[in-house]
Amino acid sequence: MPITDDVVIELNQQETQYPIEFFQAFAREITVYEDDDIWVVDKPAGLLSVDGKTLKVSLLSRLERANPSVKLIHRLDMDTSGLLIFAKNAAAQSNISKQFIDRLPQKTYQARVFGKWETIGATGRISVPVRYEPTTKPRHIVDHDWKKNALTLYEVLGYEECNGQAVTRVALKPVTGRSHQLRVHMVHCEHVIIGDPIYAEGAALEVAPRLNLHAQQLRLKHPVLGAWMDWESPVPF
Repeated sequence: MPITDDVVIELNQQETQYPIEFFQAFAREITVYEDDDIWVVDKPAGLLSVDGKTLKVSLLSRLERANPSVKLIHRLDMDTSGLLIFAKNAAAQSNISKQFIDRLPQKTYQARVFGKWETIGATGRISVPVRYEPTTKPRHIVDHDWKKNALTLYEVLGYEECNGQAVTRVALKPVTGRSHQLRVHMVHCEHVIIGDPIYAEGAALEVAPRLNLHAQQLRLKHPVLGAWMDWESPVPF
């Protein structure tokens, strides 16, 4: 459901009234790893990665209150939870940003999609372009004529039941990083991610209280040490 203007105003005002101890405690609670160069955190679902046009409550703005040197590298959708890495200096930001451009980082998400999809253990690839559709903001769509391809690798992990509905747990590995890529690719496969407030409808929306998409694993090279590092976050659904 869209947030009303009155709620946005209230949330923005509330954010300005928190003491610095609130932001420090928030940062400690979500920290997965931190050193002099990088900061890996576990983003809660329902929190923007960066401030929006009207809503000024986000992961980045809160981390900046705790440590003004923090620098953005990549993002997760507001509805998605899981691992994000930030830099703590310009050199680290430049290094890791280039890694993302070169598609070196390895990211694995877990999701639960509506219905039974393929067979347990099945793997495959979804390679269809995804683009923003301005007439149905904020939705994105598959457009086979779009010049930028989007590629997702997947593995079917198992079948489950969620509030009386059959769902399938899957691992999703985005090779490209298009906005809403995983969500739209699941729609394209006719198995929308459950609880998705943008793309799911009816039972697929109502069966879960949140989008069941979580950035579970992240692997990349440390910007100074040069060694590969791995992090994992517990899946909350």
